[in-house]
Amino acid sequence: MTPPSAITAKTAGPWVEIDLSAVCANYAMVRNGAPGAETAAVVKCDGYGLGAAAVAQVLATREKCRSFFVAYPEEGAALRAIFKNITPAPAIYVFNGPLPETTALFEQANLIPVLNNLEQAHKWADRKPDAPAVLHIDTGMNRLGAPASELAAIAALGSLRIEMVMSHLACASDPKHPKNTAQRKLFEELAQQFPGARRSLSASGGAMMSADYHYDLLRVGVALYGASPFDEEDNRIAPVAALKAPVVQVRQADRGETVGYGATHQVEGPARFATIALGYGDGFPRASSGRAHAFINGERARIAGVVSMDLITLDITKLKRPVKTGDIAEFFGPNLSIHDAAAACGTLPYELLTGLGGRVDRRYL
Repeated sequence: MTPPSAITAKTAGPWVEIDLSAVCANYAMVRNGAPGAETAAVVKCDGYGLGAAAVAQVLATREKCRSFFVAYPEEGAALRAIFKNITPAPAIYVFNGPLPETTALFEQANLIPVLNNLEQAHKWADRKPDAPAVLHIDTGMNRLGAPASELAAIAALGSLRIEMVMSHLACASDPKHPKNTAQRKLFEELAQQFPGARRSLSASGGAMMSADYHYDLLRVGVALYGASPFDEEDNRIAPVAALKAPVVQVRQADRGETVGYGATHQVEGPARFATIALGYGDGFPRASSGRAHAFINGERARIAGVVSMDLITLDITKLKRPVKTGDIAEFFGPNLSIHDAAAACGTLPYELLTGLGGRVDRRYL
């Protein structure tokens, strides 16, 4: 991880400020709420868009996290290089499991596969007999995971070492949803076919629910990055990311003029607008056009007109303090909840974070 003091900040375009202390605080909050379980960190999709290297290193060094989950073996191999000086070496689990062309990478980087069906289990047992593996059991998500009909055959593979069984809750965003209880009960029933294996049912949502969902290991993702896994905000989670961009132009417009592509914003009277160096090319959704706000000079300003690839226009007519070139607009962060921003964009905080583009400078606090 590059020390914050060594980062060269870009000033012409957008950036996201990432509070690594808040990441650690969120990790500790989940860990302290489930003292009987190990808390693992999910750093797939480049740490939910905020930088897997920085997040993983700070959790491994400050919080002594020793289990990490990624989606692809290439992500795992990059993570292994980051951990080369950390002892004991953290375990790195790969959700999507091995393919014939990636098995060698699992071996080289000492990665643990999550097996999702009988075919994967057979191939892993043949290639790596007695090497540790995790089995994903499908309990009703119907996405990844071995169906109940395959479990007996998997359990009968004598050279397969299942160290942990896991499943995934489909409706953890609503703790009261009856499917959570149904999946938990089915998981307990099916997991009995693998005696001695540790159990993991919950990602961030289940991890922040009752102890009935905790088992032996929690796979914490979005809560680490400052967003609630539930359908509503949760004040136990500290904000982590702040998306900011500078004002590059301020202009006046008169009644009858329009703003942006398609002339969708009609000016109803003398008005002032600020053009911001951020657009859908940076990952801020076009669907936010005319709906979302930015926080600038202590007040909220609504997006006027259509979000374009590189630019967003804010209506600053009613702001009390004048806006000038170089002022900073915050699109989510401590002054503007990522949940409110996501709702205005018609999406979820997950998508706002993971959608941040390569032009967005990552600045670590």
